[in-house]
Amino acid sequence: MSFPDRHLFQPEQTDFTPAALQQVEDSDAEPKFRAIIGKGGTRRGIRLETIYWDGLSWLLTGSRQSIGDIVDQAATQVGENSNLASMLRVIAFRWMWRRLAQMENVYSLDHLNTLVQACPTPAIVLTRDKKIQFFNEPFMTMLKQRLVMGNIAQLSAGFRFVLDTQVDDAIQSLSAKGKMVTTGFTATCASKQLTGQMNLAMAPSHQKQMVIGYVVRG
Repeated sequence: MSFPDRHLFQPEQTDFTPAALQQVEDSDAEPKFRAIIGKGGTRRGIRLETIYWDGLSWLLTGSRQSIGDIVDQAATQVGENSNLASMLRVIAFRWMWRRLAQMENVYSLDHLNTLVQACPTPAIVLTRDKKIQFFNEPFMTMLKQRLVMGNIAQLSAGFRFVLDTQVDDAIQSLSAKGKMVTTGFTATCASKQLTGQMNLAMAPSHQKQMVIGYVVRG
């Protein structure tokens, strides 16, 4: 693994593949009729695909509002002669879209880098293809002290970082079990070598699968 500029990264491309369509269940698209009672006892018959009813229920999680309240608000917005079902679809999709945007912001690479920099102990982020994505100052200080280097230019010239566990295997294990993976590592530069141990966890990022390693012995 070579040593990069800590601020350079290339987000992975995410393609919409046929496999994504295969994950859609037939019941998701099945229209379901429900009689919704709003304020004042107003009764409205609404037919929506199951996925939208599920979305509206999720939207209301932790809220004091009911489906009837959402329907009343939607009816007020569209008027009596417009398509109430279409407005409810828009409401459900818009809410999911905003929630996704919020989550993607929280789990962005910029926020991941901030998390690494805030760690008081040596920490590093590694991509599936074995590249160093981020590292912090304690990690750099450890390398300088143990490998007896003067500056980062020496790292860029001949630094190598290798885990005893394959990054891809670690990602698969962390994704399946959700438990920490402990592994050894070897850092080399010129003729000097540093061995140690680190704990690996899934890096909180939606843009690519990576592991964040915390050095526990180096």
